[in-house]
Amino acid sequence: MTFWEKLNEFYNQIRIRYTSIASEEEENKALKRIFGPDTLTLNELKNRVEMLFLNINPIWEGNYPVPPAVVYMGGLHQTPPKELPRDLRQLLDDSTNGVIYFSFGSNVSPSLLDPAKIDIFHKVFAELPYNVIWKWDNDSLPPRSDNVRIFKWLPQADLLRHPNIKLFITQGGLQSTDEAITAGVPLVGIPMMGDQWYNVEKYVYHKIGVRLDFEELTEEKLKKALLDVAGNESYRNNIVRLRNLMQDQPQKPLERTIWWLEYILRHGGAKHLRSPAANISWSEYLELELVFFILIFLFTSLILIVLVTMYIFRKFFQLYRNCNKEKVL
Repeated sequence: MTFWEKLNEFYNQIRIRYTSIASEEEENKALKRIFGPDTLTLNELKNRVEMLFLNINPIWEGNYPVPPAVVYMGGLHQTPPKELPRDLRQLLDDSTNGVIYFSFGSNVSPSLLDPAKIDIFHKVFAELPYNVIWKWDNDSLPPRSDNVRIFKWLPQADLLRHPNIKLFITQGGLQSTDEAITAGVPLVGIPMMGDQWYNVEKYVYHKIGVRLDFEELTEEKLKKALLDVAGNESYRNNIVRLRNLMQDQPQKPLERTIWWLEYILRHGGAKHLRSPAANISWSEYLELELVFFILIFLFTSLILIVLVTMYIFRKFFQLYRNCNKEKVL
């Protein structure tokens, strides 16, 4: 990240933090109204969490140092491969040039997006040699070229495993990303919300795909990105290598999760695995009190040194003037 990106991210973190605090107050009221006045607040409940299960791979998260009370179970939602519906399998098998799969997930209704942006996709898809499978939330998508097929729902994980899938246009959701990595399909990410910007930045970092910004999308940018990712085998090679690294573990995610859940049951909790820093504030964690004390001490010392130096120079100057006066007399 550049300096300005870091500054912007710092601002966003503060904004999100204070937005969360404001909404948490209303959520606490709802908790007490539904479950009774003695119900703990969300903050109190968070401070009593004894083990945290994260559905993400540590490689994808950035290899942070974590205490043993944090258990990674990335890929837990993945299911064994299943047979594709006959019509979908036939479409994929017949697409000898390859297929582009396009889905913005379940949280974005593509029919509500800017029609001018949707038109960009229409025009670019019509110029490509590939068929396009587009997850669309309505029964119709006029106008579209002959190489575009729309579906309201698709078995995404199994579809991505088909060898004729060239690339996946996605909003960058974590589960969609995980399924693409498992299938070894390179990505074109167009983030919309939440953690999607982070995930799509990871596409670029790991060289498994490219990022496009929806607001700045043009026909030229979209076509270049699609042809680059579909035609450059390095993206596919990189995502297959990343998949192999992420899946090479001594336990499957479900096995690891079950083992730790049973561990908690065997020992009546896992407080002994929590970090000593778990319940302290960020100011305590960063030792701001100590930092401020040192800064004040250094500042005070500097002021004293300046004052003493000025006093000494003033005395020397007075002595010098007195000596000169005596010589004149």
